[in-house]
Amino acid sequence: MSDSIKGSLSVLLGAFLISFSPVFVGLVTLEPSVSAFYRVLFGSVVLIFILIFKRKIRINIKKVSKFLFLAGVFFSINLWFFHRSVEFVGPGLATLLSNLQVLIVPFIAYFLFGDLPKRGQKISLILSFSGLFLCLDNNLRIFGLDYQIGVLLGILGAFAYSCYLISLKRANLYRNEQTDPFYNLMIVSLIASFILFIVVFIEGNSFAFDNSKNLWLMVAYGTVSHVLGWYFIISGLQRISTVSVGIILISQPVFSFLWDVLLFNRIITQMEIFGIMIVFLAMIICIKSEGQIVNKSGIN
Repeated sequence: MSDSIKGSLSVLLGAFLISFSPVFVGLVTLEPSVSAFYRVLFGSVVLIFILIFKRKIRINIKKVSKFLFLAGVFFSINLWFFHRSVEFVGPGLATLLSNLQVLIVPFIAYFLFGDLPKRGQKISLILSFSGLFLCLDNNLRIFGLDYQIGVLLGILGAFAYSCYLISLKRANLYRNEQTDPFYNLMIVSLIASFILFIVVFIEGNSFAFDNSKNLWLMVAYGTVSHVLGWYFIISGLQRISTVSVGIILISQPVFSFLWDVLLFNRIITQMEIFGIMIVFLAMIICIKSEGQIVNKSGIN
């Protein structure tokens, strides 16, 4: 099995695991910033124990890529937007909006690194926004301002998600000793924990758990979706391009929509299904346009 296939399967498994993220967010009664904080906090604790077991817990700040620090910042921003979007539009649609990163990444790469988007990627951009419009148009008119706010938060989260993925990829291009996916994820998690702790404090929210159910859901959230899910994604990111990773990650909202229907009794309209199909057609076109050569930025 080639490295590219292994990398793709690794990312797909990671996408399946992180698809439970909106489920955990929807089941807890914590404030959005608090649940985001405990996700990365418990994830950090699990990662520290894993690295102690692997005897790789030593941290040399000078050898840590600056892009890992950026990844931690963007990841915390993404979580802040995503957790609030779930409250307004539900877990399935919030996840779909967040995964618009697949179309944002190539254009950020162009503006930052001069990497021209391929024609297929330009076509996929038009199709994806057409599909998204079909998913959202009727709901925007029916549900009003709150729903529109949720959509806006989801799109802003997608931009932060894109910057997070690009930062992770750039960090992997620095061939130093700190290339272990668990180690990279621990650095990102610790930074995000620190930032989200400050956010929760500023917002004036309580860190207390009002019941044991919330506690164990957060432990599961940090372990399953954060540690295991992102371990497999980062492992795959070391083998394939960021654009390819983003395309495979679009499978996450498929799983999340399924959990949304099964666990939260969400009704999906025919128009939404058609819109989602168009979005995935855009993903297929983007896959077909993906080249085999990694360019200077390491993004495509």
